[in-house]
Amino acid sequence: MNIKYITYLFSSLFFTFLLMSCNDDNTTTTYGSSSKDAQIYSFAMSAPTPKRSDSLEQVKQNEIFAIVNKTKFAIDQVGEIIYNPDSLPYGTELEKVLLTPTFNSTYGVSKVTLFTPDSVGGYDWNLTDSVFVKKAPLSIRVISQAGVPKDYKLDIRIHKIDPDTILWNKMTSYPAAIGESKTILLKSGTPTFFTYTVVSGATKLYTSPSSAISWTQKTLNGLPATIKIKSITVYNDVFYAVDKDGKSYKSADGVSWAKQTPSEVVESIIGVLPEVNRTDDQLLVTYKDAGKYYFGKTKDLISVAPVSYLSISPSDNELPANFPLNEGNAYTNYSSSKNDRVLIVTCGIDKTGAKDLSGTWVIKNLSEGLELSPSQQDSVMFAGKGVSLFPYNKQMYTLKLNQFFISSTWGQKWNVAASKQMLSKEISRRKDQTVIIDDHNYIWIFGGVSENGTYLNDVWRGRLNSLIP
Repeated sequence: MNIKYITYLFSSLFFTFLLMSCNDDNTTTTYGSSSKDAQIYSFAMSAPTPKRSDSLEQVKQNEIFAIVNKTKFAIDQVGEIIYNPDSLPYGTELEKVLLTPTFNSTYGVSKVTLFTPDSVGGYDWNLTDSVFVKKAPLSIRVISQAGVPKDYKLDIRIHKIDPDTILWNKMTSYPAAIGESKTILLKSGTPTFFTYTVVSGATKLYTSPSSAISWTQKTLNGLPATIKIKSITVYNDVFYAVDKDGKSYKSADGVSWAKQTPSEVVESIIGVLPEVNRTDDQLLVTYKDAGKYYFGKTKDLISVAPVSYLSISPSDNELPANFPLNEGNAYTNYSSSKNDRVLIVTCGIDKTGAKDLSGTWVIKNLSEGLELSPSQQDSVMFAGKGVSLFPYNKQMYTLKLNQFFISSTWGQKWNVAASKQMLSKEISRRKDQTVIIDDHNYIWIFGGVSENGTYLNDVWRGRLNSLIP
């Protein structure tokens, strides 16, 4: 039975072969599937850098077109779209560019046609001439050697908004007249703004959820009108402050305060000295002893440990003459890296109370004392009271009289921010404002003092376009 089946199969194959051999029609060409391939396999673009007479504008164009000429494109073969996943920089202006598509390496293509708004019927492209892309849309039709077409839409994506611009919006103002004030964002639990102020000889507190501004006045207990508003600090979710008489205060909720009895009479709270673990952090304070001022460290504003060693003056632990005793602005950078775990302080008033300071200090906590790294500005860009210091967009910022200054070196060198990062013209010029950065990259500006000395109660919020999620 097996022999009969094999004989039958062989006979059938031979007969089929005989019929194929007898076909002498040479006019039909059979293409393999590869020769029908009209796909674009890869795509690149390049363009000459525009020439500008202004040197700064030329630098900008050089930067933009360095990116343009390295742009990577993706090809959606199903959707028939060629596009750049990473949009080109804001301000990119493309006119004539060189396009470099690649096709089937064996068969190539028979024709490529470009369709633009100025050539509705399209025109044949020789793959070497530059292409005018300023007007969209632009489509590419590829025809294989077998005459099979495939159309692509070319989508060159460019950022439509300037990433370096800050857009500002006015938020709900404080509900009443306000005096000297400071706002704190308590992030634990429901993130809440606490605004402290002294008005007509009385301390007041307004709170609001940060998610939707709606101010509520709270009844403060135990916080006197002599409080130094700018000294109010949150450390490990506990509030601390000192008053003008050298008394210290503590609160677990920011509403009910209790007087402390520190081992030293505290003059000012500088900020938080960071450590690897938050439980090891300490407050850096100043205190007065025998007419001189010194640094102290404390975890509870009760037991204050005098700092006996300063790196800049190992033989003298007195507060440096150019260090801000009061009215300085501080920021604590928490980091796992020892070199980046610092307390930064800028401006303020010296210990005589008569001199405005303009320098920036970088402070590291040492077991034996403090490492102090001062930097005095070559020219005074900002000084004295009313300067806000805060981190933003991986740099340090300061704000005074509606002018931003930026440093990428922990405040060792400052530069004036670009004009497009300035405050809105609707925001009156001010100093002594509170600035807070929330977890959504918003810059909050609370109150302040106008140029004529009037206390302001408005609230503003802005964010760099590049930081919009």
